Amino acid sequence: MDLLTRAATLAVDLIELPRFLEIRRSLQSAGAGAFRTMGYVCRDQAEKIPDRVALRFEDEAVTFGAYNAGVNRYANMLHKNGVGKGDVVNVMMENSPAMLMAQGACAKLGAIAALINTHLEGEALAHVHRASGAKIAVVDRPCARSMLPLLEKVGDLAVYADAPEIVVEGSRFRSLPEEIDASSESEPDIPDVKVSDVFLYIYTSGTTGFPKPAIVRHVRFTSGGHSLAVLLGEKPDDCVYAPTPLYHGYANFVGFSPAFHTGAAFATRRKFSASEFLNDVRRHGVTVFCYVGELCRYLMRTPPSPRDREHKIRIATGPGLRPDIWEAFCERFGIPLVIDTYGQTEGNISLQNRLGRVGSCGRCAPFMHEQLKLARYDHEKGDLVRGPDGFLVECAVGEAGELLGKIERSSPMAFDGYADPKHNEKKVLRDCFEKGDTYLRTGDLLKRDYSSYYYFVDRIGDTFRWKGENVATMEVEHLLNQAPGVHETAVYGVQIPGADGRAGMAIVVPADGKPFDPAAFHAHATKTLPAYARPVFVRVAEAVDITGNFKNRKVRLQDEGFDPSRVRDPLFVRDDERRTYLPLGTDVYAEITSGRRRL
Repeated sequence: MDLLTRAATLAVDLIELPRFLEIRRSLQSAGAGAFRTMGYVCRDQAEKIPDRVALRFEDEAVTFGAYNAGVNRYANMLHKNGVGKGDVVNVMMENSPAMLMAQGACAKLGAIAALINTHLEGEALAHVHRASGAKIAVVDRPCARSMLPLLEKVGDLAVYADAPEIVVEGSRFRSLPEEIDASSESEPDIPDVKVSDVFLYIYTSGTTGFPKPAIVRHVRFTSGGHSLAVLLGEKPDDCVYAPTPLYHGYANFVGFSPAFHTGAAFATRRKFSASEFLNDVRRHGVTVFCYVGELCRYLMRTPPSPRDREHKIRIATGPGLRPDIWEAFCERFGIPLVIDTYGQTEGNISLQNRLGRVGSCGRCAPFMHEQLKLARYDHEKGDLVRGPDGFLVECAVGEAGELLGKIERSSPMAFDGYADPKHNEKKVLRDCFEKGDTYLRTGDLLKRDYSSYYYFVDRIGDTFRWKGENVATMEVEHLLNQAPGVHETAVYGVQIPGADGRAGMAIVVPADGKPFDPAAFHAHATKTLPAYARPVFVRVAEAVDITGNFKNRKVRLQDEGFDPSRVRDPLFVRDDERRTYLPLGTDVYAEITSGRRRL
């Protein structure tokens, strides 16, 4: 860092230091209790606060005592069927108290819960069941039928399903309700489970290829829960609401874990509903809202109401709140503080925007800035830049580069990687800034300001080159989302035969069912974007394609491109002479692909 950056960074570090000293004191004063795994904490909370509400799920409330009893039923059922320490159990359940009971049961037994994406089907679903190496799967009713056609593809997996009507004698489907009803609520014998043991497999989103299981140890769930509770100021009378999938690390670690360790209530629902959001937060008395950025956009799309501010939310926290709606979201819903964040389940980086700086995804803990580097990336070559000395080139303030996290044994954020070690090699770089050092690649482009606040720019796979210039899709989306009559956009690059680079294409979701206005969209793009960044093609759709974790899925869109024979949505091509976007049919497509129409 240069002198100016060091001074500005130090100033913010000193402001934030008292909170981190509070976290340190909290962990030290808790002693061994701060590092007890989830199974032990289940039992402890049931003994200390049995009648306090632990889970609020739609119209259901579960106390800590009842939660622990349910955990014990699942643990005794699994143990009776051969599950012990180190064994893997596939848990494929939508958000529910039962899902968290199954997870807690694995913690008590020292088993590994592989949390399966409930949206998967077909070969992708068979793959994730096989990849964990589990012999037993616990599946709820909505997911059971997805498993039916896959039983021949998942080895000798025994499936305990909450769907008695499809349990056939002699098949590998077993009745989960019967097994649970026949199991005791008594405490199982908890083996010696250490915080260094593996607790969960959390799968990547699978935006490219099949999802891969990432390793999560007990220490991340336990110490992370304690630390975040202090960071968010959670108290026993708080209620934390995270309506995103619990099979994803964010809702589990940032929503459930801090509340669970604090003795606060954790609220969720089977699936997120923008129309039910305010009803939920009022009914549950929510004080902390855990979002992912797209949820906030969906909430902004609901009709405004005089009661939008009638709630108790004091903090909203999560990844990916877009700058174009940040202040409007806080103003409309009366939310005093937004703590935007950045992290990866399999990674060793955690950023929090603890002071609420608009547009930033956060900064690391005070005085830990040397753990992170932004390295210059060459989009044309598709690789990081190394200088004449053979080392990576660190980015200047304001310059976008790939975020790297230093891997070392003493780091507070350890890198465990994936369950299959061969998947780690693509993520790890050696001899980066000095001989012998090792860093983890995030695959994300960020930039940094003088105070060491980071700002997300794009995924490396999403940024593309057109007309000799780099186009950062997230920055373009941010500006196009402000176009008149537009709810949201997703931008990506598509190939044109004979053309260098990729042409920009935007999927556009009109606001409130309004028709797409090609002239107004062209005028807005011309006003806000340089020529090379303006979308060449537009695809008008009712919604963007997202994963179960609310991330844009662009690989399929890139593959379909602008071919009207493959795309059912209305297509348009930019026409600068007419200052509009024109409908793109088979004739125009033929002109473009043959080179007869210049773009």
